[in-house]
Amino acid sequence: MDKRIKSLQHVGYFVHDMDDSLAMFSRLFGIEQADVRSMSADETAGTGRFSFIDVAGVELELIQLLDQKVKNMCGDPAPGISHIALQVEDIEGLVADLAERGFRLGYVTPDGIFDNGRSKVAYLEPEDTQGYLVELVEPRA
Repeated sequence: MDKRIKSLQHVGYFVHDMDDSLAMFSRLFGIEQADVRSMSADETAGTGRFSFIDVAGVELELIQLLDQKVKNMCGDPAPGISHIALQVEDIEGLVADLAERGFRLGYVTPDGIFDNGRSKVAYLEPEDTQGYLVELVEPRA
């Protein structure tokens, strides 16, 4: 295994109704509301709502898409697993090595690695990963 891949960071999960899904996952995992970190539609410029739940050391990212353009870009997904995210080191070097092995950047980062201020992020092209959506994340120190 490439030593730059450190861990499974999170699993993205599409939901149609954030409040109902949060209630169900809270009951399922015994999670208190105080343990849920959320981003409102206002914080995402109306594109969606996000909630983050720690499940045994791996984050579950609940995603409710609100914007029709974003829904269309994602194939108007049904509820279920969206993607897996791997925490990595040296994302630039890893992406370069993956390109040599036939894995291109794609999905929402086709033009390169995106720096969101908290981390550097890249998505691999699903055509190269048998349809699986894989996100690489290098958190800031």
